[in-house]
Amino acid sequence: MNSPDQQNRYVLVVDAGKDDLFYTCTLLHRLGYRVFTAYTAEKAIEFMTAVPPAAVIVDAAPSGAPLIPNLTQDPRFFDIPLILLSWWPHSELDARTRQAKFFAYLRKPPDVIQLFRTVQMAMEKSPRRNIRIASYLPVRLEDGLDGAEGYATALSEYGMFFRTFEPRRPHSLIPVTIEISGRLIRAEAEVLYTVAFEEGPFREPGLGMKFTTISRKDRETIAAFILDQIEKGTARPSPQT
Repeated sequence: MNSPDQQNRYVLVVDAGKDDLFYTCTLLHRLGYRVFTAYTAEKAIEFMTAVPPAAVIVDAAPSGAPLIPNLTQDPRFFDIPLILLSWWPHSELDARTRQAKFFAYLRKPPDVIQLFRTVQMAMEKSPRRNIRIASYLPVRLEDGLDGAEGYATALSEYGMFFRTFEPRRPHSLIPVTIEISGRLIRAEAEVLYTVAFEEGPFREPGLGMKFTTISRKDRETIAAFILDQIEKGTARPSPQT
């Protein structure tokens, strides 16, 4: 269960473009971040004064530009990483924006992997290298024990969380089969940790597992599935929208 400090950590996205704002926030939500939004610099300052965010993503166009000096010059916000987002190259922005101290600069529409890695670097002391999504994929542990069939409720290119009430020994190596979009992915996975049912109502029972042996093609299938789930049903905006 998260501590109160962790629960209050969020990303603030400031953008007057509704389509742009929706797209960026949808990606962030699906990447597992808590997100608040603002259409104006004034509303953003209200949010930040009440509960400072862990990072701010701001449109570098005129709608967001007034906020940038406030964030970079106000001592209350010195420790908050500022990520600029724009349709245009950095060299084409106004001089005040170009000279601001910011954590990173991303082009619109943001690439999923680049957005994930940038926000991870901005927010986390130990950034994750891989995207992890919530899932509900059929999985079978090929170890011949009870409780071998179930579901992966979290998935990345490098591992999964297998929901089960039947624990396995940590560091066990287990052949696994995962069904993704009608295709069977086969790998060998190591049990990194177990969560027992008795550990409380806020902890899902199961096994945290790392893939130790998996073909390149199967890993690419998992990566493509993850990106598809994050972008699914979300139209990429354009400068004309």
